[in-house]
Amino acid sequence: MVDTGKIFRVRCIDNTLQRNTLTVGHIYEVTKVHERDDYYELGSLGRFSRSRFEIVRSAPANDDEDSEDPPPADKR
Repeated sequence: MVDTGKIFRVRCIDNTLQRNTLTVGHIYEVTKVHERDDYYELGSLGRFSRSRFEIVRSAPANDDEDSEDPPPADKR
């Protein structure tokens, strides 16, 4: 389920009959979700069926690098 109070991103996977508006592979920002009608609203582009898109998950921050032990000091 999507938190509808936030803007999130989706990637277009189908632009059938919408080639002048949508581009397959392009990432769009969803400004509103119409759960009942199964639509995403994409700002000024309008409303489109949710089946045309997949949600883009942001890459998790890699905190492991910060907590990694420092390399051992050179012993000469």
